[in-house]
Amino acid sequence: MAEPQSQESVKSFEHQWTQFQTWDSEADYYRRLFTDQGVLHDYYDGKVVADVGSGNGRASWFLAKLTKAKKIISIELAIKNIEKQKSYIKDPRVEFIQEDAGLVKFKADIICCFGFIQHTRNPQAVLKNLVANLNDGGELLVSFYGKTLATMGLEPLRFLLKRLPKKILWVLTPLLAPIFMARKAGRSGGFKNARVTAYDWFGSHHYQYYFSESEARTHLINCGLHPNNILKIRKGAYRARAGEFPLSLDETLKAF
Repeated sequence: MAEPQSQESVKSFEHQWTQFQTWDSEADYYRRLFTDQGVLHDYYDGKVVADVGSGNGRASWFLAKLTKAKKIISIELAIKNIEKQKSYIKDPRVEFIQEDAGLVKFKADIICCFGFIQHTRNPQAVLKNLVANLNDGGELLVSFYGKTLATMGLEPLRFLLKRLPKKILWVLTPLLAPIFMARKAGRSGGFKNARVTAYDWFGSHHYQYYFSESEARTHLINCGLHPNNILKIRKGAYRARAGEFPLSLDETLKAF
């Protein structure tokens, strides 16, 4: 069982997602939910989908807007973040759970864990709990911060900046935002979102881990997932299926 997250970390993300806004289009979130995950338009249809570490709730809102999911479970530990979500997410399919991702119990066909696992006290324990909450044959969509020359090169800067008062760091984020617009995905979100990303990356979050590809796969295998049921979608992002092997995740070709 995972240890509870530190309240310092909870308060840090609570401040981020209640004080700062993000701007996202349907096209951008369609890419994140479908194209980036390597799934088709009907992937979520009729399924119970959990958005874990849901923050300000934007992924849950777009899941309700863009999919025919049977039910959407938004799981977030920070109380004020849940209150914010409830203020604007009115779809009756969305259920809100204010609880620790490493301890919470629920059942889902698909669990989305985007930009979250690296900010938990014990990523392995949290992942194990999430996999245990999957229905048989259910799938986990998860992303990890990559251990690269770029991320390791930025870590000394983060070591200094995360100690600054929140207001001062926010004032500095316009200087840091261009770092996160180097990639196409960062540019598509625009400068305002890049500024929030800069705050997120360099902020005073209690935990921030980085993973090599082998480390990420090992974490998933240690959750009881068969290696052949773990599919790398893109750099740092994986789709993994619970249940007996073989349950191929690759697209099969049909002859015509």
